[in-house]
Order: sequence, then structure tokens, then C-alpha cells
Amino acid sequence: MTRARFAAFALLFTLWAQHYARADSAGPDVIRTPKNDNLGRWQKFEGSYAELSTYVGSGTFYASGYHNSYVSLAVYAKPTYDLGTKYKLALRARLYFEQEFTKPDNPAGRPYYPYDPWLWLAADDLHTFERSKIRVGGIFRTILPLSFESRYQNMIVAVGVGPTFARDFEFGAVNDEARKWTLKTSYAFTAYKYLQTSHFRGSGPGDSTGCLAPASQGAGGISGGGGPSAAAGDRCGGPANTNFSLTNTFYAQLARGKLSLTMTLLIQNNFEYAFPADAMTASGAVPTGRTDLTWGIIGVGYQYRPHIGFSAGVSSIQPALDARYQSPRFPFYDLSGGANFNNYTQAFLGINGTL
Repeated sequence: MTRARFAAFALLFTLWAQHYARADSAGPDVIRTPKNDNLGRWQKFEGSYAELSTYVGSGTFYASGYHNSYVSLAVYAKPTYDLGTKYKLALRARLYFEQEFTKPDNPAGRPYYPYDPWLWLAADDLHTFERSKIRVGGIFRTILPLSFESRYQNMIVAVGVGPTFARDFEFGAVNDEARKWTLKTSYAFTAYKYLQTSHFRGSGPGDSTGCLAPASQGAGGISGGGGPSAAAGDRCGGPANTNFSLTNTFYAQLARGKLSLTMTLLIQNNFEYAFPADAMTASGAVPTGRTDLTWGIIGVGYQYRPHIGFSAGVSSIQPALDARYQSPRFPFYDLSGGANFNNYTQAFLGINGTL
């Protein structure tokens, strides 16, 4: 697929989502009360979300010395289907594709990256506490190995499960939609188990074909806690595969009228399989590997029309600790050691549509 065709496909896909959009400006994970807006047969898909975004890595702005330019176009879609039960059950999916326009630095020189599709069952309101107004929910998610990196990991499937907690606030002129302030907050914990045909990547511990995933992935804009949050299969890694991982996601969105400010913080701990000990293994060696990363997003959104919005912001997905493994990195921008050429931080612009 040429770059021109990919860009045309992405634009047409987003415009299709916008054409059928029939929802208010709330985030894509909010279950809305059905309205008399002629949704018809599309009403069950209300809350579906699509976004077309471009990302520019921090390494692009280096003019001398070693620098790694990174510019990409990404298409993200999150279809949702309301099952119509009292627990607000919904079927959802993550579909995510990225096309790099700068020179790829992976061994295959491949500029096109399909990410792993996610399929999950979400219960958005298992219980609401009357006094605190906190909603308790849960998810059961499956990850399918479509990406080049997941296939390099010999992955069969991954499953994730965990609870969610959400609380919405309204203040200011609550009877005036244009002047009312809303604050949406949520927290999700998800535990993932990865199943592979081998504990090692590629053909075994000595495979040196390298990582096939891009240096840095797009953020999915400001789509909220249900966005394309990072998974071990999306990222590069060492010779051992990930056995299981734990993910904590914090989300907050402050909105007034057509404007919104969104902050997302994801903390992920990946635990890898252990290498078998041999005669060369040191007595104090730790056989099990571990990789910790953070993903911070700060973005602003503008709801141009009831069903079409624009977003801009900064996203950083990076190791949780600095190069010396001593101090936590600032999660929303790579300030550690002047190593911005790694493209841990990206600026993004996007257009989105919701049903």
C-alpha cells in the first residue's frame, strides 16, 4: 500500500465515521442516554469512535549529531456495541494502524505498522455507590497477534481482566450547557496473561533479527481510558517474551462548552519469562526480567460540531526509570538526559468523529 493510498483510506474512514456521528461531545467511553436524534439502527453503536492523527517525534527537531526523525499518520477506531443490559454491558474493539513517513529504523525497513486488535467485554456500571456516586465496572479483554512484533514474540493470544472505577462531577452554571464545567475521572487496573509457543522471541535466545515494532507509537489522541493503551505486544523488548503484565490507568477530563483538557497516565509493569540457569550463570543473577514503562498524555480538544472534534497535545511513552534505573522519569515529557532523539515524546494533531 503506497503512502498516498494509505492517507486517502485513512481520511475516507474518518469522514465515514463523522458522517454517521450522532452523539454529544462526551468521551468515547461514556455510556450516553439514548436521544431522539434519528439514530435508528445505529443506536446500538452509539459511542463508537474514530480518529485520524499525525505524530511528530521529538527527535525530528534535532539538526546536528545523532537524531532520529519520526513523522507518522495513524488511524484509530474503537467500535462499540451496546448489549442493553442493566450493567451497561458493551462489546468493544481496538483497531489501530500507523504509517511512518520518515525513514524506518527497524531491520526490515517497514514503514507500515498494524497493531494488535483488541476485543473486549466491558461492564460500565456493575454498581454505583449512592453517596459517593462512584461507578464500579470491569473488563475482559483479548489481544490477537496481528502486529509484526507479536508474531516475532510467537504470541498466540493474550487475555486481560480487571476492575474500573469512574466518577463524574458538574459545577458552575450546571443548568447552562455552554457555561457548565464537567470533570470526568476514572481509574482502571488490568492484569494480562500472554500465551506464546515459545518463551523466547524469534527462533530462540540467539535470534538477532531485532525489533520489528516502531520506535514510538501514536497516542490515540485524547480518546480517554478506553484508548489504544500500551500492551507488551505493541513494544520492542529483550530476548525473553512477556509472561504477564499489570497496568494501571488514570484518566481525567475537564470540559467547558466546546473545549476540554485531558490528562492520561498509564503505568505498566511487564514480567518476562526466566532464562534457564547454566554453568555461566552468576550465583546472584536474577533469572526473571522486568520492564516498566509510563505513558503520559496531555491534550486539548475542541468540539467543532456535535459529532466532529479536533485534538492536539503531547504524548510520552517511555521507560519508567531513567538510564541509571535510579529515579522515575517525568511521565508527560522526556526530560531525562537530553535523549529526546529516542522519540519517547511525540506531539500530535487529530480529527475525530463519534456515533
